[in-house]
Amino acid sequence: MKRNTININLQPVNNQGSGIALFANKLIAELEKSKLYKIFGSFNFVRGVKKKELERFSFPVKYSSVPAKVVYSRLIKKALPFYYHNMMPGESDINLFLTYKIPRVNYSGIVITTIHDLIPLRVATENDKIQTDYRNDIDYAIRHSDYLITISEASKKDILEEFLYNKNKIFVIPNGVDFELYNSEIEQEHLTKVKEKYQLPNKFVVYLGGIRIHKNVDNLIRAYALLSEDIRAEVSLVITQGNEDLKKLTANLNIEEQVFFTPYIDEEDKPAVYKLALAMAFISSYEGFGLPIIEAMAAGTPVITSNVSSMPEVAGDAAVLVDPFEIEETTDALERIIVDADFRKKLIEAGYENAKRYSWTHSGEELVKLCNTILK
Repeated sequence: MKRNTININLQPVNNQGSGIALFANKLIAELEKSKLYKIFGSFNFVRGVKKKELERFSFPVKYSSVPAKVVYSRLIKKALPFYYHNMMPGESDINLFLTYKIPRVNYSGIVITTIHDLIPLRVATENDKIQTDYRNDIDYAIRHSDYLITISEASKKDILEEFLYNKNKIFVIPNGVDFELYNSEIEQEHLTKVKEKYQLPNKFVVYLGGIRIHKNVDNLIRAYALLSEDIRAEVSLVITQGNEDLKKLTANLNIEEQVFFTPYIDEEDKPAVYKLALAMAFISSYEGFGLPIIEAMAAGTPVITSNVSSMPEVAGDAAVLVDPFEIEETTDALERIIVDADFRKKLIEAGYENAKRYSWTHSGEELVKLCNTILK
């Protein structure tokens, strides 16, 4: 029996530290396991990315000499006069894009594109160009895709509010978490090494993520500053990365001795950082999903997160939900988690169960189910 073919676009897979790259690599791995399809991979030339870097996949990969900056150019309003398969391994039943950028060419076969979120269109951004470019890319994908994937019901709702699209052709495939990786016991010696590597304090609440405006890290710092001096003397706040504005804010609030800024946390160190933390605070104003929520829960770390966007959907009943714009709500949540050991224990137990709902195996099964439905 002839197997259907899927051509997977590999453009996002090497963007280390990116949620989109993680999603793409994990779902590709699950699709490979299924053995139901004949899979090809494709990649347009990008300076600095060598063909050898794409040889880790078990399927054939075509590294096209046509530069990505040409076929992905936002200056192109109508499709270039050739087909995607002309620069790739060949025609496929499905052309799968696990990100929102697709080449501006013609397609034979079905096009599935992934729109993770509409962050630049829903929140303040660092500059207007980000918003303009993002809308350009999303709008093109919307008009040229037969089906869309997104990562939460909240994101699906946002897409339908922002763009005209058939709701029956948008499928939710959530992020997953490697539960065993985050949940496994870590030897004290390794925890100590990670603590020393990032110069972490003895007892702390952590924010682990980026520092773009919508991450609302400034309000987390303000909320921490409202805790009593006794609590702050015992429990510090750790911010991964950080910037000069946030450091100035801590100085203005006279808490610079109690707030620690780390460099980027290496992926392999994240489970240890979560386990070292007393709690994880993630009070973004908007998220397409909020992967740190389930990572922390899998590690056994209580979570404070926002009651807006996708975060209540992802956290379920296993986190303290706060209004991200009401600073005192976050302060109260921090205080309760810090002082109430029984409450922490309940959150940890509920967090384990919630995190188990999100596995990459389940997400892969949903992708296979989508492909099977489309190809009937």
